[in-house]
Amino acid sequence: MNGTTIGVIAVVVVLIVDVVLLLGLVTMKAVNRRRAQSYKLRRAAYVATLSRRLTSRAASEPIEARAAADDAFLDAVIDMRNIVTGEEIETLAGIVDGLGLARRQEARLRSRFPLGRRLRAAVSLAEIGDETTATVLIEHLSDREPEIRVQCARGLGRMQHTAAIDAILERLGLEEPWVRARFADTLVGFGAKATWPLVAYIRVNLRHHDNDGVVEAIRVLGVIGDREVGPTLAGVLRVASDPEVRIATIEALGVVGGPLAIGPLKATFRSTDWRLRAKSATSLAHIGDPSVNSLLARGLEDANWWVRRNSAAGLASLPGGADLLLDAVSSDDQFARDAAAEALADCGALAAARERQEAGLTNAEDRLLLAHMSGQVLT
Repeated sequence: MNGTTIGVIAVVVVLIVDVVLLLGLVTMKAVNRRRAQSYKLRRAAYVATLSRRLTSRAASEPIEARAAADDAFLDAVIDMRNIVTGEEIETLAGIVDGLGLARRQEARLRSRFPLGRRLRAAVSLAEIGDETTATVLIEHLSDREPEIRVQCARGLGRMQHTAAIDAILERLGLEEPWVRARFADTLVGFGAKATWPLVAYIRVNLRHHDNDGVVEAIRVLGVIGDREVGPTLAGVLRVASDPEVRIATIEALGVVGGPLAIGPLKATFRSTDWRLRAKSATSLAHIGDPSVNSLLARGLEDANWWVRRNSAAGLASLPGGADLLLDAVSSDDQFARDAAAEALADCGALAAARERQEAGLTNAEDRLLLAHMSGQVLT
């Protein structure tokens, strides 16, 4: 057999393999398309059946037990669970219980493989689970797969299972950052129910070397916004040495601290750490007490840009603060002038001055501000 013959045979073999592979690909696409169409039809049929069962007590259309093993039925139940209210939720829960749908998902979640099926089970339980499935969700808060842990926490939050708050908090300091952030979102969803468990967690773990969980817990308290924790956070600010804990506490005090937080925040505004000074300026402004105006005015001359910027923005939001910003525009300190002018521009004072200029109604403060801004543009 010469080289030419071998070459021809090789080409023919390659062509045959290509044809077989192409036919296989076409067949797979056709099969997947049929499966997708069949899934859509079954899901729509299940939604229609469930709708009739939920809207009419007289409806007796049976749902076969084998439907519990059909992902199309599972998705139909999730669709309905997200739109029904009141007694319809209880009726749907009865259907789910009667078919053992939740128990089937629990079994899938407890299996070791495959991951995709376990994750789908966790997502499903997060959507359709109730108090009876809370135990298995708590059990898998420490699952080896991060996304499963996140979905279990989400499900516990959705059903407002308050007994799970401590279990979620136990994991807070152990998780990687993105999982910890998702756990924090779940805790926020509990609202005031999570306030005192969070406080207890902070008190117990505050002096530990690794404070990632404490920082997140303090942030959650700030988002929940329960003002009863103001004194507790003020105490944390006094004793904490970790800068990240102090920064989170300062930020939260701006939301929940009220007037009683002004004293501790004034102290951190004088810190040698510019991050604490900058956060303190923002939080003092959030509290909304104009008694801090003079302190923030001094912040306009701070050595750090963020402190100057936050102090100026704070003054722009407080009664009487704009007058101090206008005074700062004529300051001998170039940085103070720039910070004040930027804040006045952001709060609309510059635009108002330009409108008065066009109308020929400018005052001395307007002319000073406009001259300063014109100088900035020229430079």
